[in-house]
Amino acid sequence: MIVDITPENFRSALVEASVNQPVAVFFYADELPDCRPMGQLLEQLIGPANPHLTLARVDVANPQLQGLAMQIGLQALPALVIFQQGRPVDALQGPQPEEAIRQMLQAFLPSQADLWLEEARSQMAQQQYSAALKLLLLANEQAPERSDIKLALAESTLGAKQLEPCRNWLSQIPMVDQDSDYQRLVSALELAEQAADSPEIQALEQRLTQEPDNRTLKEELAVQYSQAGRPVDALEMLFPLLQRDLNGGDAKKIFLDILASMNGAPEASAYRRKLYSLLY
Repeated sequence: MIVDITPENFRSALVEASVNQPVAVFFYADELPDCRPMGQLLEQLIGPANPHLTLARVDVANPQLQGLAMQIGLQALPALVIFQQGRPVDALQGPQPEEAIRQMLQAFLPSQADLWLEEARSQMAQQQYSAALKLLLLANEQAPERSDIKLALAESTLGAKQLEPCRNWLSQIPMVDQDSDYQRLVSALELAEQAADSPEIQALEQRLTQEPDNRTLKEELAVQYSQAGRPVDALEMLFPLLQRDLNGGDAKKIFLDILASMNGAPEASAYRRKLYSLLY
């Protein structure tokens, strides 16, 4: 958004608006030749439809707005001042090279990881967990230290009924970041794991203890594990079958189907490499 500050909209368009997102305030005077190119650059860099940063222009030729520049303590024009939470937090005064302006704005714009996280949360709100997971994996690769991304990964894998990956992401969140959202997901995961231990799974597991070499039982149990949100258990069940006979029964097809359903999860990559070691 680009807005011209007036005495009437000063509080709403600058002070109050900066509580929700940063506002880049450009102080200028038309009679100063250095102001116009800087103003044009800011309009180009921020643009009228920027959802993360507002450009507010202040013409100090207006006597009613000169007090704002004096209150901030500006000593040269053009000037660029960043407002956050209703107060100035950074400033550039006088003519500036383009790179300095870009660097200043970049510090107050979301990173690519932030953008991926924001889009993933939107996808999760629509229960599009697979699409969200792809974005979150990219965000985690760019910012592996961020717990908020790992928490979103746990939520997306839980929504996709990938229970083991969910527990893996939760285990990577340090104690200092184990907030109420973390506790909520831990509880939800425990309930999902209880539901995943279905009577059908228990019956197959019991039969397998009596027939430990029954390939068909192992394939059926792998399918049940996968449907119950336990793909890693399913892959663990199938891989020894593939080692013994790569093309026997339905093990390879089930294995590949499970990998496809995991949407790029790190565990899927590891088991895909194991499969390739058998194929090649």
